[in-house]
Amino acid sequence: MKIFLLINAFSFALFQTLNAQSLESDNFNSYTIGNVGTDITATTPGQGGFYTDFAGGANSDAQIVSIDASHDKSLQLTGSATATGTKYMWKSGLGAAWATRTAGNDILKLDFNLYTGSVTGGAGRGTVLIYDGTTHKTLLGAGFEYGTQRPVGIAYYTNTTTGVTGNYLFYLEPNTYTYPPNTWITLSCTFNKTTGVVTWKSPGGMTHTPSATYTPAAAGVDPFELDFVSVVSSGNTVAHVTSFDNYVVTATNAAALATKEVATVEESILVYPNPTTDFLNIKADSSITKIEILDATGKKIKEVRPDQDKIDVKNLTQGNYIITIQTIGKQFSKKFIKK
Repeated sequence: MKIFLLINAFSFALFQTLNAQSLESDNFNSYTIGNVGTDITATTPGQGGFYTDFAGGANSDAQIVSIDASHDKSLQLTGSATATGTKYMWKSGLGAAWATRTAGNDILKLDFNLYTGSVTGGAGRGTVLIYDGTTHKTLLGAGFEYGTQRPVGIAYYTNTTTGVTGNYLFYLEPNTYTYPPNTWITLSCTFNKTTGVVTWKSPGGMTHTPSATYTPAAAGVDPFELDFVSVVSSGNTVAHVTSFDNYVVTATNAAALATKEVATVEESILVYPNPTTDFLNIKADSSITKIEILDATGKKIKEVRPDQDKIDVKNLTQGNYIITIQTIGKQFSKKFIKK
């Protein structure tokens, strides 16, 4: 069985490698500790070819730092301590790389690590956003909101209730999911150029797409630039500190994307059978520390002892549910159907 799984995992990884193209990436390990930029007006590029454009502040607001051994060096942005003063950092080349992608690779994918930092409260967020080249549409992006301590997604959609089109913010998990200071989280999102649909994968493993109230508004639009952004809003009095690491932007297609997700699920955790009438079996490759069952709205309805590998769900009414499973350093969420 182990040999079979290893062969499948290798096949999945090979298929993904052949079909996905890396457009832009960095882990910042080759950089020198200290300031990234040379000025805050985006006139001259700094380390790694990055430009810094700060509405106030100093060069020291964009730093290469070493937070822990497992991440080596990372990028750190310090935000404004007032209600104004957005800060951007980017480098050129994403648009050109996208233009030379393999035909059919029309799904743009962004993955990165974010460090929540020590500062909480206030009205601000740290994000990674990918824009178009003309009108500042956010084709896809994600980040962390400090006032709520929740992961967020940003994308260009139309609110069908108001008729307003613009860059909207979406919470990626129920409000019971928050992340403490000084914590690394992983965020992932995709933009389908053909449909304009954006899909996010949250730190807890949940997949999020906007509700039917919102419709995609950027179909056919090409990406141009990735920015690290520290943004503040009305009432803010706190200088938030956000760190980023291991960001990767790829061009892929639907088949390769689906294969990668299947490989990830098979290698990390199994929940079966699904649908089920009475029991759920759980198999994980690391120790489980917490298990919860949520209803379709995200409300917790059951907590299970983490040492159980078989969960009784006979008393649940028929319908859709989410099981969340925490292992050491990770959290997974999977949908299941109670018949």
